[in-house]
Amino acid sequence: MRLLLSTSAAHELGHEVLDRQELAHRYPQHRLPDGDTAVLDRLGAAIRPEASVQAAAARAEQLGARLHRYTPVREVVPAAGGGVRIVTGQGTDHVDAAVVTVGPWINTLLPDLPRTVDIRRVIYSWHLPTRHDWFAGGAPPFVRAAPHDCFGIPSPDGSSVKLGLSFKYHAPVPEPERLDRTVRPEELGTFRELIRDLNPDPIRLSAYMEGCTDSGNPLVGHLPGEDDIIVMAGFSGSGFKLAPAMGEIAADLALDGTTEHPVDFLAPAGVGVD
Repeated sequence: MRLLLSTSAAHELGHEVLDRQELAHRYPQHRLPDGDTAVLDRLGAAIRPEASVQAAAARAEQLGARLHRYTPVREVVPAAGGGVRIVTGQGTDHVDAAVVTVGPWINTLLPDLPRTVDIRRVIYSWHLPTRHDWFAGGAPPFVRAAPHDCFGIPSPDGSSVKLGLSFKYHAPVPEPERLDRTVRPEELGTFRELIRDLNPDPIRLSAYMEGCTDSGNPLVGHLPGEDDIIVMAGFSGSGFKLAPAMGEIAADLALDGTTEHPVDFLAPAGVGVD
């Protein structure tokens, strides 16, 4: 809590500290135990990821990009004479530089990556409220640190609440191509412990993958020894919200070989090494 408040103050981020009574008054769907405190982020928001991805893809095509839809990438390797050779299900391309942003498949495509990306299976569940005023006061997205590290996002249509858990609850994924997408009843125990004023029986369940690092920081920079291959991986579930800045960094590294953004501590080979 102290770290969160000092960070908010240092960067002049708009926030309020709400005690148990004030939080219950403004947002009756959240009831804290005695002694707990809430921090309201005035700059927080939610975004529709699917619409955002499609809008970005459409704009890229308008600017001249070629998108290879539904095309698996088999290999990304340095090409003889410079550049990068990319082998896909549709053939082979030779490019000047490649930005590898393949999420859970990073270890498969770049097996010589010196820093490990731990691939985990993530479960999300959606629940209906059991009280009519659950969405009162705007029902902002939330993150809880105790008793379980979790988050929740009310659906835009005001019908359900999406719940997710932190890294320690995610099972390892040995082979991304064989992700088990079936969620079993016994996997819902922790979700049930979190729920108040929500129906414990979910209306929807989904299993996904995330690539995580030991530090929680992503790997951003050139693949060691390869100036033409840029790695962006291991965002630990936070990559989407960082996409605009990371896209600018990727463009800098691919076009200029360097960036003014301070990303040395994220180097795939280790701090200060690229």
